[in-house]
Amino acid sequence: MIWLGRIGVALVGLFSLAMGAMAFASPVQLGEMLGLGALSPLGANSLRADLGALFLAGGLASLLALFAGRAQWMWGVAVLYGLAVVGRVLGLVLDGPAEGVVQSIVVELVLVGLSVLGAKTLARS
Repeated sequence: MIWLGRIGVALVGLFSLAMGAMAFASPVQLGEMLGLGALSPLGANSLRADLGALFLAGGLASLLALFAGRAQWMWGVAVLYGLAVVGRVLGLVLDGPAEGVVQSIVVELVLVGLSVLGAKTLARS
């Protein structure tokens, strides 16, 4: 079971690091992929900083959990992606369904599940 936890944390980390790197390198493209637009240079800067920080925080915490024995950090990752799900569900309730939102919710729920699995299994090793 420990290997499933490690693989789960590694997947969360790789996804998070890749999205964070894309936010830093190509914020406008990432924004378009997520349905966000940079209306000005400040908008592109905000996409880079805000999305990059979210994703890189999840990636860094995953690395610490996996390689530094800090399993408890995965609870923070679960909270980050869990809050994203709450925001999406709130958006569904207040704004109605948006194209692609179900896919995003599924991805984020998988990330939450893998983070919880990692937090529990790595803590026992």
